[in-house]
Amino acid sequence: MNDYLTRSQMLLGNEKIDSFKGKVILLAGLGGVGGTALEVLARSGFTNFVLVDFDKVDPSNLNRQILFTENDIGKDKTEIAKNRILSINCGLNVQIINQKIDENFVLPSDLKIDFIVDAIDYIPGKLWLIQFALKNNIPFISSLGMGNRIDPSMVKITNLNKTEGDPLARKIRYESRQLGLDLSKIKVVFSTEEPILVSKTPASMMMVPSAAGLLIAKYVITTVK
Repeated sequence: MNDYLTRSQMLLGNEKIDSFKGKVILLAGLGGVGGTALEVLARSGFTNFVLVDFDKVDPSNLNRQILFTENDIGKDKTEIAKNRILSINCGLNVQIINQKIDENFVLPSDLKIDFIVDAIDYIPGKLWLIQFALKNNIPFISSLGMGNRIDPSMVKITNLNKTEGDPLARKIRYESRQLGLDLSKIKVVFSTEEPILVSKTPASMMMVPSAAGLLIAKYVITTVK
């Protein structure tokens, strides 16, 4: 057994861990949610990642985004994230796309994807990822609003049609209906906690985004076959 996967193999079995090696995970958004999800997946035996983000590390990220330190300020999140997971396992295959996902985003035509993690905030980008996943029958999960909340125990996974109390979920539900999408086929992670405050710039600490990232990683691990 690979030493760093010994405890994982004891829990999930060798066959399950081995099945991760050929899978390609597209992870969009490397902030508080996506960073934690990536860290877990890289430590769990997945070896192929496509990381998408257009942002650079900002000092305001450091209170909640697990991948970054003060030394990374001003650098591309994709490069830092790549180096971070390669420091966990130097044998990983990591492709980075330094680009914002919007309605005009295009993935390389030869890119094979087995699972999509949507951890971005931009609604047109989230809708692009959801439509792409549904059209191509790719398993996926989308993160909803984690800002302005403090209780990690209130984060859970459900289908979009069963979400409530989340302003971002409300917008995604509306836009998805406008596009004729089946909300029951859109898997999401969201918080049942009512936002503590409403502001143009969401307030956030590490607990809730990281809880979402942990649940996303668990969902990927248990869903991928």
